[in-house]
Amino acid sequence: MPNFRNILYISSGNDEHQSPGFRKAVELAREQSSLLSVLLIHPDIPKEHESLKKKFRNYLNHDIESSMSAVMKDMGIEENSIHTSILVLEANQIPPAITIIRHVLKKDHDLVVKDAEPVEGGRGFKGMDMTLLRKCPCPVLLSRNAPDTAATSRYTVAIDPESREKREKDLSLSLLRLADSLAGNKGAEIDIVSCWEYELEKIMQYKAWISISRKEIDNSVEEYRKTHLSELEKLILEAAISTRYHIHHMKGRPEDIIPEFTVQRETKLLLMGTVARTGIPGFLIGNTAENILEKTACSLLALKPDGYISPVRPE
Repeated sequence: MPNFRNILYISSGNDEHQSPGFRKAVELAREQSSLLSVLLIHPDIPKEHESLKKKFRNYLNHDIESSMSAVMKDMGIEENSIHTSILVLEANQIPPAITIIRHVLKKDHDLVVKDAEPVEGGRGFKGMDMTLLRKCPCPVLLSRNAPDTAATSRYTVAIDPESREKREKDLSLSLLRLADSLAGNKGAEIDIVSCWEYELEKIMQYKAWISISRKEIDNSVEEYRKTHLSELEKLILEAAISTRYHIHHMKGRPEDIIPEFTVQRETKLLLMGTVARTGIPGFLIGNTAENILEKTACSLLALKPDGYISPVRPE
């Protein structure tokens, strides 16, 4: 399980008191005795206003400090109980996501936290968020405000027990153990979702040249379901979860099931991995994960497998 020791929060420059991401970053930093760095990237200042640059940066820095103090006071946290630092940078005509990733590489951050960019309809992620999900070498937590109406806070973990490689299995174990750590501290519960489909079912059912009875097809599907569920249960057992959890072994495509499941269960946070088998360096999100992300309405914590190397090069 990732043990976050060097957290990077990405400020939008707005009032951090309204930021769910900043509160989550502070909460994690306190729980795990982590360093907490705040990075704000502001637009380029025109040359004709170059003399104002230092004053503008000082203003932004002071504004962040004030917001941080107010939030920590509101959360009942003493300021000196968390080691924090603030860095204000000019964009310098570089996409902010690239600057963030380079900073992660330079300072060896192990978690990036930011508020998810607003999207029409409240579902999916765009722009900078998607670039971070694709190319940032460390876990990324994209936070959203959500009504706290559920009687019990719920964390959803999406995993696939059919690991092709060791790193895929290790990623699933990390997701389960991280959910256990996060939910256990809050008295929450975990929903473990795994989707399955027997890919040959439709072919066997509709291809006239295959002489297979309906009963034989059903038996094959049921055998596959049992095998898939057995692998899922073994994975959960190996993760040694102590938090109360529920297994949801659901037939269908993950991109159809998982986003709607998180809405119905009023999920606080969705944890999922991004695994690629394309062979393209740095290309980590495949079609299934992309489709899930396009429909996701809750906060997201995305992990990458061990050994991932970002295509973004350090400065």
